[in-house]
Amino acid sequence: MSKTFTESIVVDTVIRQKYEFFDTPVDQIVSDESLAKKFAKLVNAELPDSDKVELTWLKQRLLSLRKRGEDKGGLPRIRRSYFGRDKKPERNPNKPR
Repeated sequence: MSKTFTESIVVDTVIRQKYEFFDTPVDQIVSDESLAKKFAKLVNAELPDSDKVELTWLKQRLLSLRKRGEDKGGLPRIRRSYFGRDKKPERNPNKPR
């Protein structure tokens, strides 16, 4: 599906807005078919019928926007929900050390 410059700006804006609302990293959306379909449904609900996107195009666009970076008009970073460097688990005060 090829889009004109103006159409792609509108679609990218909707993708960014729904991506922040969806709150799931791009890698998880692209690799999990059910998540990808849910995300595509969210995006397509905001677009007019003439601009509806296909699932494969949307996955490619998500990866491209992720690589571009937020400061260049791409997607913001969404942290995964695991206890990595950014988050520490809540310590149970009743549990002995």
